Amino acid sequence: MKKSFYLRPGVNILLVSAIALMMMTSCQQADQTREYGWFEFVIPDLDSSATVVDMSFLNSEIAGSSGYITLKDGHFADGKGTRIRFFGDNLTFGSCFPDKETSTALAARLKKLGMNVMRFHHMDNQSAPGGIWDKEKKALDPDQLDKLDWLVYQLKLHGIYSNINTHVSGNYPGMDYVGVEQFNYGKTIDQFYRPYIEKQKEYAKMLLTHKNPYTGTTYVDEPAVAFVEVNNENSLLSSWYLLPKLNKAHMAFLKGLWSTWLNSHPDYKKNAGGADIIKIITGYNDSSTDKQKEALWRFLVDTEMSYAKEMVDYYKNDLKVRALVSETQASYSGVAGVLRESKYADFIDMHSYWEHPSFPGRSWSRTEWTIRNSSMVSDKKGGTLLRFGQHRVDGMPLTISEYDHPAPNFFVAEMYPMLNSFSAFQDFDGIYHFDTGFPYNSGMINGFFQTSGHPLKQIFIPGGAVMFRMGGVKPGEHYVKLGLPEESVPGELVKAGDKLKLHVTNMNYIWEAAGSVNALTLLHPLSVDMKAKELALSEKTEVPEGPWVSETGEIIWENKDSINAVYKVNAPAVKVAVGYIGGKSIELGSVTIEMDTTRYNWAAITLTSLDGKPVEESSKVLLVAAGRVENSDWKWDDKYTTLGGEWGKSPSKAEGIPAKIIFRDMEKFSVHALDPAGKEVSELKVATKSGNQIINIGAQYKTLWYIITR
Repeated sequence: MKKSFYLRPGVNILLVSAIALMMMTSCQQADQTREYGWFEFVIPDLDSSATVVDMSFLNSEIAGSSGYITLKDGHFADGKGTRIRFFGDNLTFGSCFPDKETSTALAARLKKLGMNVMRFHHMDNQSAPGGIWDKEKKALDPDQLDKLDWLVYQLKLHGIYSNINTHVSGNYPGMDYVGVEQFNYGKTIDQFYRPYIEKQKEYAKMLLTHKNPYTGTTYVDEPAVAFVEVNNENSLLSSWYLLPKLNKAHMAFLKGLWSTWLNSHPDYKKNAGGADIIKIITGYNDSSTDKQKEALWRFLVDTEMSYAKEMVDYYKNDLKVRALVSETQASYSGVAGVLRESKYADFIDMHSYWEHPSFPGRSWSRTEWTIRNSSMVSDKKGGTLLRFGQHRVDGMPLTISEYDHPAPNFFVAEMYPMLNSFSAFQDFDGIYHFDTGFPYNSGMINGFFQTSGHPLKQIFIPGGAVMFRMGGVKPGEHYVKLGLPEESVPGELVKAGDKLKLHVTNMNYIWEAAGSVNALTLLHPLSVDMKAKELALSEKTEVPEGPWVSETGEIIWENKDSINAVYKVNAPAVKVAVGYIGGKSIELGSVTIEMDTTRYNWAAITLTSLDGKPVEESSKVLLVAAGRVENSDWKWDDKYTTLGGEWGKSPSKAEGIPAKIIFRDMEKFSVHALDPAGKEVSELKVATKSGNQIINIGAQYKTLWYIITR
């Protein structure tokens, strides 16, 4: 009988070693597989439990405890004179008046995520419970006021400031317009029609001089109320072409103002032929002369400026509001809006949305709407980001009080990584998402704009706070400025005033005419110099041959090829790769991101140091990897441009992103997958190779975020 192989000397050891190696390799391969797939991921909207992603430390003090928010060196400062940036959200309609239990939970949740401001919007639209009015809409509803007071108080205790909007969508008597969207809620008309101006003052006085029993102060005196906005998204100039549609009462008032203005400007009365304002507008592109156009724009600017001055004076001198005041958004009225806000506002405010839904039939229909469903990473013009710096006035803070990449866009995950890193580079002063609110904890995405129920609009907030509030992305220092003398504004309106529409500015035309290029918005910080002596750009700019690279070198935007576009951030405490990164190796300093190929090859992967230290030294790094998120049973059309009314149901589901992350020159660390609340649930294996540490993520962990600790 032959000797058994297993009895041969030395072979046993070799065989056992081989088997062990095979088992180890098999185990390692199993652990390092990167699965692609979908899984349930329901965000807890009101959770404030202590977890590794808790950013509460950023709000270490009661809001306003050191004094009022002021202006210092062109930025916001707290009562100690320390610069402060604001990062928050909006509440609208009935969501401004939650019950007291929900208010307390909401304030704690926002603090946990890393937010420090809340904007109160559309409160004036309805009677209770959807708004602040009583049934007759003649007085403020006491129960609604009590709920608002408690919420503002809870926000204050959690280090969160308030931004109170006065006129947003409250309507006025005598409004009989159908099909003229810009006149909704008296917009445009309440810039010149005296009865509506007085109504605005009445409401502002009722609300702002009301004493909050929980804080013990009126809103005009409350240091936790950082901002007051006079009239949201309102402009006379942006509706210039619709003025012929005014009703008799409003038309008569406008023509009376025009006649008075002409009498006080004899040169225009003579050289414009004493023309009727409506005839100038209706004949603008055919029969109106340049002198008539100039007269039109000067009149509209003077009228709007007079309104802005009157209202801001009323808030500050009559009501004695201690908060900083914004009249409206600077892009409304375009070049004249920049002039208006530079004169009468304490700061510049802006709004923007990427792929806002369109409504081909009934406005704001939940069933008849479309989106283009594209990624802003692929936009060769700079997407929403271009417009902000073009309206910032030199030496004034800038806030973005409404911003969103609305659902059901496939690419919502790009929003905070792009907006917050860009805003930090531009050295802006405030960012607000639009919006949050009821229903909370529904387990599903509830509409176009809502934070609540939308995982992608919450899991990126802590990292966004690192980028923006903690200064994880460095601001640029070399400003490129557009010189815009005040006296040049009427001439620019004659050239490009006809481009003004609802939500459409004309500042981009003025920058372009001065020699600016779209890439400039990422290359350098931008501002408008209203004290300049000539209309000109401070320096010549050219389109880069390659990617757009910020002057700091931290942001790189490769957008020449739409289906390969990538937006990257490589800062010490922040690493970002957003866009078509599937099948690519993205080098970000000491970190390499290698995402597997998927159907769309699109994802947003971010690493942010939650303690603000460089990633190599940080004790806690948040890794977020996300693509699409949907409700169960969403029913797209064939082109993926609408769901109609088929928004699906709970639970929301997420796309798991398979990727390998390689870390160089770092001490050993551990990695855990997090549940939707941010609690550690399972540990990932960390492999080592050639001194590097490697982790593999994917759908098998059923999560969108991970924590790296040491």
